[in-house]
Amino acid sequence: MRFIAVALIAAAALTGAASATETSKSVEIDFRASDLTNVERLDSLRARIRSAALDVCDVYAARSLAERRMARECMIEAQRQGESQLNIAVARANGVIEVAAEVR
Repeated sequence: MRFIAVALIAAAALTGAASATETSKSVEIDFRASDLTNVERLDSLRARIRSAALDVCDVYAARSLAERRMARECMIEAQRQGESQLNIAVARANGVIEVAAEVR
C-alpha cells in the first residue's frame, strides 16, 4: 500500500512567481496495512508525510522571504494532502468508509 504526498505549485502560481515550465513533484510513501491500526506506526507515517512535504517543497533551499513564504504554503498544502490520504486509508482499514457507503 502507499499514498502520495504531492506538492502543488499553486502557491507559487498565486504569487505570480511560477513559470509555465514548473511541474508538481511527488513522493510515494510505502506502508503496510498493519501500520494503519497502530498508534506508533501512524505517528511514524505522519512524520514521514511531514518529511516528504519538506523535501518536495524544497523548504530548506528557500532563501528570500518570497521563496520562504511559497515554500511554507507548498509544505502546508502537501502535508494537508498527505494527511488526507492517510485519513482515508485509516478509515478504510477500520471499515468506516464501507459503512458510510452502505448507509447512503
